[in-house]
Amino acid sequence: MQFRRHLLTVVLGIGLSGSPGAGEQATQESVSPPHAHSRVTRLDITSREAAFGGRSFGAVGAYEILLGTATAVADPDAPLNAGIVDLDNSPRNADGLVEYTFEVDILKPVDITRGNGVLVYEINNRGRNIVFGYFHEAGRGYAAENAGNVFLMNQGYTYVSSGWLDGAPGTGNPRPVLATLPLATDDGRTITGTSMEEWQDPDSAAFGRLTYPAVTLDKTVATLTHRQLQNDPRQTVPADQWHYVDDRTVAVTTPAGSDAGTIYEFVYEARNPIVHGLGFGAMRDFVSFARYSPADDRGVPNPLFVDGVPELDHVVAVGSSQSGRMARDFVYQGFNEDSAGRRVFDGMTPYVAGARRTFVNARFAQTGRYTRQHEDHNYPMDEFPFTFATTTDPLTGRTDGLLAACTASGTCPNIIQVDADSEYYGAHASLIVTDATGQALELPPNVRYWMLATAHLQGAAGCRDPANPVQPWPYYRAALDAMVQWVRNGVEPPATRAPSVADGTAVTVEEQGEQYPAIPDRPYNSTISELGVRDFSVWPPKESEERYPLFVPKLDADGNLGAGVLVPEVAAPLSTMGKAIRAAGFAEGDLCGVNGSTIPFPRTRDERMELGDSRLSLEERYPGGEAEYVRRYGEAADALVAERYLLPADAETLKASAAAAWSAAIAAPEDDVR
Repeated sequence: MQFRRHLLTVVLGIGLSGSPGAGEQATQESVSPPHAHSRVTRLDITSREAAFGGRSFGAVGAYEILLGTATAVADPDAPLNAGIVDLDNSPRNADGLVEYTFEVDILKPVDITRGNGVLVYEINNRGRNIVFGYFHEAGRGYAAENAGNVFLMNQGYTYVSSGWLDGAPGTGNPRPVLATLPLATDDGRTITGTSMEEWQDPDSAAFGRLTYPAVTLDKTVATLTHRQLQNDPRQTVPADQWHYVDDRTVAVTTPAGSDAGTIYEFVYEARNPIVHGLGFGAMRDFVSFARYSPADDRGVPNPLFVDGVPELDHVVAVGSSQSGRMARDFVYQGFNEDSAGRRVFDGMTPYVAGARRTFVNARFAQTGRYTRQHEDHNYPMDEFPFTFATTTDPLTGRTDGLLAACTASGTCPNIIQVDADSEYYGAHASLIVTDATGQALELPPNVRYWMLATAHLQGAAGCRDPANPVQPWPYYRAALDAMVQWVRNGVEPPATRAPSVADGTAVTVEEQGEQYPAIPDRPYNSTISELGVRDFSVWPPKESEERYPLFVPKLDADGNLGAGVLVPEVAAPLSTMGKAIRAAGFAEGDLCGVNGSTIPFPRTRDERMELGDSRLSLEERYPGGEAEYVRRYGEAADALVAERYLLPADAETLKASAAAAWSAAIAAPEDDVR
């Protein structure tokens, strides 16, 4: 097994007491070896209740929700765990193993034999089961109102989420699903090292909070800087304008001229790192238990087995944003192989991950960070390799790929990654379909990549324009459906569909600027998240002057994307839907998170001419009015169904909304559209 931590324990500026320190698999057995060292040792179900008010779902019947806590152990000396940073510095039990716990949610048919045999495992996002809410377009809990469109239940899926992220047990409905992971020490001595925090918006609750406690409150061994835009030079905040409230909190007097988007960067000496990388092992070992172990170490039956026989024949992982990045990193770091050498996940559908991974398996990791153009740009999670194919990086000389480890062990899953166009601007997504020299590449046969011509719908706070209104959830459902057919029945999924340098649909920023239409009050903004090789032996890290070649989608005459999975709202547009730009008062001009924007078309030709807008007005492009728009929208939706990028039921729902969208666009007063 080849592990992929790349010496993060060294390069992330750690120390001890302030000093620098240290294809297809073979047989799929149904039962785990009885003495596997890294395993779930017990599963305590603390609550078992009817889900969704006892509602019955067709032939599947009623569902129940089981809440519990799993206890697991990890062997620091096992080759399978060699890549978990600081596991060897964790406290051990009498058997020499590291013991920890995590919470578990299991949503299953009351009679699991009536289910479809597929486990959908959500890699939860900060303890939240957000993809469950996306799938159902309802709340994240298991009350009657959260059944939504009943997507998972009508088809008989079993759904599981388990804790991988360290955190104190919480309350709520649903509760956050978290883990209790160990602190690392050097034979009982406190481990210290350099860490960096970044904040924006002094009015936010997180401003000034430290992920790890400070070693000392001596301000001379810490540095606080601020800058307005990401590429602006750092300016030191004078010592009399900030202070420690305590060892976990910093208070700052905001400098003159700063705003809600100003970037504050704080470098300090931290202590007590958490062994966050064990979260990967927690997912691996619980899914292995769920699908292969009839009982825990006490002999308590696995609730997903019947009479000692597994009822689930395939497991597919889903995860969005943070969780999509975890899925990519999980495979890359070799965790899709369990202690018996078996595949853990048969398939994965990560959403809106771009070319990023995570800042999880490292000393002083910050698991919630994710790099964007403006925010958290200088954290270690978008490093080579970027794509699933094995390639060579000309900037470092390394040869690697996200599937290298699982290929060596024969445990690779099938993968359908679904991104939005925002990942091309903010998450280096073109590097998924090109190598690091900018040449087009073919993805491995077990991988598909769909880029939706939309954004992820993160909202419009601090953005110049209204958010892109297109919901990506139907396409996430289509990806799961295609994945299940792929792993269960061998049905090939829809092809990769994304902008490509091979056919000219992926272009440089300069070329895209030439394609952008004339919108007088919305000129082209060329900002993207650039990327070089970063040196994390210092904080903030140093970045190479030479950058990786990045590409963005080709635009049509409306400024909309001309390649990728063209959603009906782009194939039959009412507006230009592009990247979001920060508004005045929020670091104006940089990218606005991972949002998308909407710039409506003029309604009439006269309005267009008066504005000097090159885009056809609604009356010009749809001379038949509402009927023509609804027809063209419906044709675009039907085409996606035929190609299996959209499910039939979702297409009908979308088509039913077209008339209302037309009415809103044609009636919108001018004051609301600019």
